[in-house]
Amino acid sequence: MELSKRLQAVADLLESHSCVADIGCDHGFVSIYLIRSRKAEKCIAMDVNKGPIQRAAQHISEEGLSTYIETRLSDGAKELKFLTEEGEGNRLEVQAAIIAGMGGKLTIKIIEDSLEKFLAMEEFILQPQSEIWKVREYLASIGCEILKEDMIFEDGKFYPMMKAAFKNISDKKTFPCKIQELFYYYGEDLLQNQNPVLYDFLINEKKLYEEILEQLSCTQTEKTQMRKQEILAKLNRIQKGLEWF
Repeated sequence: MELSKRLQAVADLLESHSCVADIGCDHGFVSIYLIRSRKAEKCIAMDVNKGPIQRAAQHISEEGLSTYIETRLSDGAKELKFLTEEGEGNRLEVQAAIIAGMGGKLTIKIIEDSLEKFLAMEEFILQPQSEIWKVREYLASIGCEILKEDMIFEDGKFYPMMKAAFKNISDKKTFPCKIQELFYYYGEDLLQNQNPVLYDFLINEKKLYEEILEQLSCTQTEKTQMRKQEILAKLNRIQKGLEWF
């Protein structure tokens, strides 16, 4: 079984762990891959809907991995458990989690709703499908550091993703507001390392918004003028991003 290019890149960001939660597991393919590649000794494949859980359970059974992958109906990470161990206190049953393929707002909500559990993880991998700048901004607001990022182009779409963790970030550099805004939109790691897929994304966005601006030039209504200002602001930000390359 081969993962899609997107999911392979998500899995590649993860370190090896004893137990990993696959939140929003869909078909269970990521969990199967993590066990097969020995990136995890055990996985908990979780989804809020019964349909994906049933499909995942079937695929896991067909692969003969039911001993290693548990399926669990869960709204986000809510059904992850803290285990009480003698002399060690409470310990979360997983060391890491993957949240891939969900909108940015839902990704944030899942973390917000179970923040104490994410605080107890060694790392978590996020691949928001939208509003990624809000996810990056939210992580910064709760003291979470983005350790590594990647960006993939597959089937005509761009997919940014990140590895995050709660670390001691007291010595983390601060940046001027305009630079920080660029990092939220395009990713500090991606910009600093001149990620080629990010460059293609910026070029694509520049062309798209230039075409929209040209179309808007045909009309002069108040609404159109406001839209032009929005597009010009986006083009300015894109240009600032391209200056990193």
